[in-house]
Amino acid sequence: MPGDFQFDLFLSHNRAQKDWTRELARRLRDDGFAVWFDEWELPKHAGADWIEGLRIGVNQSRKIVLVWSPEFFANEWPVFESRIIQLRDPVGRKQRVIPILHSHCEIPEEWGFRQALNFVFSHLGPLEYDFCYQQLAYNLDNSRPFEGDFARYQAERTRAERTQAERTGAAVGGKLGPDPIPPVSPLPKGSRMPYGSNPLFVGRERELRELARSLTPGSGGAAGLHAAVTGMGGVGKTLLAIEYAHRYGRLYSGGVYWLNLEKPENAMNEVARCGGPEGMDLDGFANLSLPDQAAKVRQVWQDGSARLLVFDNAEDSAMVEHWRPKTGRCSLLITGRRSDWPPQLGLRPLAVETLPRPQSLEMLEAARAEIKSDADARHVADQICEQLGDLPLALRVSSDYLRKYKGEPLHEYLEALRAQPSPDGELKDVWASFSVSYNKLDPASESHALAQRLFHLASHFAPVSISRELLAASAGFDYEKKPARHSIDDALARLRDLGLASEEPDGRILLHRLLRDFARLHPPAATAAQEAAQAVAQAVFEIANRENKTGLPQKLARELPHLRLAAAEADRRGSTLTGPLYHELGYHLDAVAAYPEARVNYERALKISEAALGPDHPNVAIHVNGLGTVLRNLGDLAGAKASFERALRIDEAALAPNHPQVAIEVNNLGNVLQDLGDLAGAEACYERALKIAETALGPHHPQVAIRVNNLGRVLQDLGDLAGAKACIERALKINEAVYGMDHPQVATSVNNLGLVLKDQGDLAGAKACFERALRIFTKALGEDHPNTRTVRRNLEALG
Repeated sequence: MPGDFQFDLFLSHNRAQKDWTRELARRLRDDGFAVWFDEWELPKHAGADWIEGLRIGVNQSRKIVLVWSPEFFANEWPVFESRIIQLRDPVGRKQRVIPILHSHCEIPEEWGFRQALNFVFSHLGPLEYDFCYQQLAYNLDNSRPFEGDFARYQAERTRAERTQAERTGAAVGGKLGPDPIPPVSPLPKGSRMPYGSNPLFVGRERELRELARSLTPGSGGAAGLHAAVTGMGGVGKTLLAIEYAHRYGRLYSGGVYWLNLEKPENAMNEVARCGGPEGMDLDGFANLSLPDQAAKVRQVWQDGSARLLVFDNAEDSAMVEHWRPKTGRCSLLITGRRSDWPPQLGLRPLAVETLPRPQSLEMLEAARAEIKSDADARHVADQICEQLGDLPLALRVSSDYLRKYKGEPLHEYLEALRAQPSPDGELKDVWASFSVSYNKLDPASESHALAQRLFHLASHFAPVSISRELLAASAGFDYEKKPARHSIDDALARLRDLGLASEEPDGRILLHRLLRDFARLHPPAATAAQEAAQAVAQAVFEIANRENKTGLPQKLARELPHLRLAAAEADRRGSTLTGPLYHELGYHLDAVAAYPEARVNYERALKISEAALGPDHPNVAIHVNGLGTVLRNLGDLAGAKASFERALRIDEAALAPNHPQVAIEVNNLGNVLQDLGDLAGAEACYERALKIAETALGPHHPQVAIRVNNLGRVLQDLGDLAGAKACIERALKINEAVYGMDHPQVATSVNNLGLVLKDQGDLAGAKACFERALRIFTKALGEDHPNTRTVRRNLEALG
């Protein structure tokens, strides 16, 4: 090489790639290159101007290697270095600059003309790394061999390895590059990943490389690549997927999206969450209904960007087929016990076995350092691993325990494990570790007893995260009150320290599937499992009822899986809460415009109540009225009319003709009569409903506003525009006083006022009303909710 420079190359990088760049520098140095690397050169000049040190390093280096990444271009210091470099060779004529693309990123315009070596796929394994490294070495010294065909390089490398193995007896497939498994790195912006990388993760290098080969972005067909991690419970399928996401996630420029799909009925909710603030944070997303949110996310997933979707605990092939993107470049990783996936899904199966013993010991070493240095301690730890069957989940719980109780000798922990019963079934191999940790909760301690109670209650919720407020409510605590909040948080911290629970970044609580099974078998003293299930159902019902009354469905949408499960479980037990839970579920689904599912739940609530109370009970009328509402939204006006008439007959007989509940059914009947064109019948219903409401509730009640508003609508259809305007303005005044200025009820009145003003010829006033109503509905219900679309059409019709 020419001797005009002190260094063969200068390595410019961001600290996010420090470990990776250091290993590259070491290999280059071992291959005879003189490398300027900041950690090696800057300390030689302590006290000097380090910026001047960078400039001198650049000037004294024959080649400058830029490690490009999203972090490189986002940070000012690598950009500063690169500007110094660019001044030396602004258009690349001297060929001093060698950019290498470490991970996908947007290249700034001023660097766009530079040809970069693509190291993105070098993270997939030692062979890929070696191929990219040899290309870099050739660019630094063109006397070295160059190979541009990876398939040929792979074949020749394999032949060379086999020849060497025959000569020396060594195994084929040694480590060819530094750190072939990439380090944990930040995920692309917009990713939804509720789990962090596990510092105790060990021993899955082969599986990680296999997943990388199966799921490389852009190397498969138009619909990306798919893989399924399969194996017994507790073997670490989810942990492997988490680690893959954190180590290889940077390869997916469109982001990584984690979905818990243990319950197929929760799939829509999980998909929708990927577009919210914990994921892509799409503009206007909070304003969409749940079905529209899910549809929006699926639309984005198919835009052509490389993405990784993880369907955790998925077992239902029809559900996977429905929700997986059919176009675009999304790679799909499934975890689950199932191994017989239909071939049309194109899944590459990867069976995960128990950990090799050295890796099992590594997990325990992270909790107890003496295992590594003390032969006796290592022998006991080896017996612990044997007792736990080398299952990662059991070892993780044991590690948390040993870290928490550092003073407890290892042999005592081993004896405690051996003393635990060994039940049959899927819990057999993990039971001992769970049980020893659980037994550390002393029921004589108030905080420990609460931890036991919360642990058991959590097992009766849906297999998704649980809000602390909802879990506290199931235990009879009001989480909004400070003393209760402290008690709940202390108890949950105890569970977390023992490895019995984990939490999402926003504090919501998670239980592994096997821990839920274990918790169900451990009700607190004198507590029957049915009592816990009933307490959970009651808490879910109360929160659903409270949120439904607000008329704002967004908050309850996060708890929808728990509402669904509570209703189904109550139905299975024959609980008196079954009908009310199905009713609240139907009400919420109607509010988010999921009308077909809302109808199913209202019909189930009705059937249960009819069987329990008879066909003429007032509670039956409530479900019949709800069913009529959703039938009207579905366009079944005849069915809606029949439902409202039946509900009215029941309540008139049971509650008296002037009861406020009667006014509700009379009003709803008026709605459907107006839809059917019977304006006189509708007017009579609205006037009767208004009279009842004013007498029973007073002139300023929100129920009065509904009746007055509807009376105004029918007066408008009858041509009485002045009367219509007066009614709707009165309704608007009541609603603004009761709900504030930005509630959907206010928007309804504002929209109706705009329609009257339009008919009166006041187009400017109508436009102002429609614009205000559109803003409110969009914020509260979403851009694609039927109410929002109706107002938008009204505004567009003005021209």
